[in-house]
Amino acid sequence: MIRSNSFIKSFARALVCAGVLCMLSPSVLAQSSAQLPRSTVEAISISASQRTQIDSFVSVWSERALSDKAQDSKRAMEALTKPLHGRGVSVAFRQSYTQAIMGLMNDLDTQGSIGATLSSLRIAGELATPTGVSRIKASMSNEDLGVQIFAVSRAGQVFSSTSKNSPAITSTDANELINAIDSLSTAQGVNHELLGACVRALSIATALPSKDMGDARSNAIVALANAVGPHLRGLSVSDDPSFAQGLALQAASAATASIADISSDTNLDATKAAVGLGGDIISIALRRVLGNTIEPVSDRGLTVRSVQAGETLLYFALRKDAELRNKSANAVRETGFSDQLAAGDDKAFRNDASRLLGPGSKIVKDFDFADERFLR
Repeated sequence: MIRSNSFIKSFARALVCAGVLCMLSPSVLAQSSAQLPRSTVEAISISASQRTQIDSFVSVWSERALSDKAQDSKRAMEALTKPLHGRGVSVAFRQSYTQAIMGLMNDLDTQGSIGATLSSLRIAGELATPTGVSRIKASMSNEDLGVQIFAVSRAGQVFSSTSKNSPAITSTDANELINAIDSLSTAQGVNHELLGACVRALSIATALPSKDMGDARSNAIVALANAVGPHLRGLSVSDDPSFAQGLALQAASAATASIADISSDTNLDATKAAVGLGGDIISIALRRVLGNTIEPVSDRGLTVRSVQAGETLLYFALRKDAELRNKSANAVRETGFSDQLAAGDDKAFRNDASRLLGPGSKIVKDFDFADERFLR
């Protein structure tokens, strides 16, 4: 009798469990077991069984990714992009994953909503493959400003993934993205948020590996100078320089790190652009000192930091340029402009910076800059 009661209780529990399982949809059951092992994500080549794993994983989450329910879509996107995060993701996996997820990306594009477009771009950025590059580049010309900004940010994700992992794109793909961002950032009247996104993405591109990406990192430095320089040169002595100086800080930091990286190459076009950008950054403060509109010493935090970034960039760019031209870099001297401004020694800053950047100066002549580029 005791044995019979035990059997009945066990059977009842089994019925309850079965009932719960029946209440769950097949897709939820599949999702609970759908995962991609690191051995697949990091595989140098994808076997037939691993391809089946990838197809099954994408299929499990695709339906929810297309859901009208924001929470379902968000969870699906997190699951679908997670395998592409971090180091160790192989080129073979990225290529196979791109093929598997292409149907979902097409379905998202067909939906036509802003949300679906952003989801498609998010996947494209994480893939960091030629297919992703094409979609991102196309979206940079979208009529919606938000889509443009997000597309540029996804280009930055492509650059980041390419730098951290074995590249799944070519130097041509990278340069196409850089050129597209360059066109956006140099358009007349470019939106400030879009310009900021461009500077951030190009800053990431300055770390692309020369071994695999050729001159892409140098082209990114040139594009950075093209994006930021005109906004610096266009300031009058009475304009608020804070926005342009903020951009300059980020651009100068990225360009300096790129040029100073001894493991990668920098070409002469990049060193000239970097010299010009460094001079442009310093010239803001120089013109404001000459125009008697420079901030009081107590309010010069941003100006001092930007000038310091500008003179550091100028120093490394001049040294790299001398090296590329087989000249001695010993003649390149560090400047102390930011220290002079921080100490309130405006006269010394004015004299020293004018000698370095004024019309007819060595820098202006050697790099064939317009005579009044920095001081007018």
